[in-house]
Amino acid sequence: MRVRRDLSSIPQRSAGETWQRVIDLVTGRGSIEVHQLEKAAGVMASIITDEHPASRAMVIEGVGPQLRVYCRYGMKAVEEGDKVDALTWNPTAGDWTMHVPCDAENIDWVKKSLAKTSPRIKVFDVEDADRAEEEKTEAVSKSGKELVVDWNFGG
Repeated sequence: MRVRRDLSSIPQRSAGETWQRVIDLVTGRGSIEVHQLEKAAGVMASIITDEHPASRAMVIEGVGPQLRVYCRYGMKAVEEGDKVDALTWNPTAGDWTMHVPCDAENIDWVKKSLAKTSPRIKVFDVEDADRAEEEKTEAVSKSGKELVVDWNFGG
């Protein structure tokens, strides 16, 4: 199961404030190794500033469902404001890993930097196929059917 959250970023809030909002969203009572998220602030602000999380999710795999966090930018960020639904679980309350998008030009220094301070945060190239989409394509090709849930039905 996957859960999605969208956070407003630039210009609604700075890249650093956006990263702090991500930390606040994914941590709570019982979280482990929160310091790794905090130490990644500078690198993550760079990734957020480059707007990669607009099209490619920051993915947290840990306790509970997979969490996919996207950022909104520009007028969409301003229009949507600060609202974001809280999680009903704490994805960092046990063994967890975060996967973040990065462009090929910066991926080497980002990997090196995160490896030193935040080894639970892994980097993937924004041009690589999305693992979730690959899994979906494989499942559909095997079954010949795709399950679609319309959460807006009737409203």
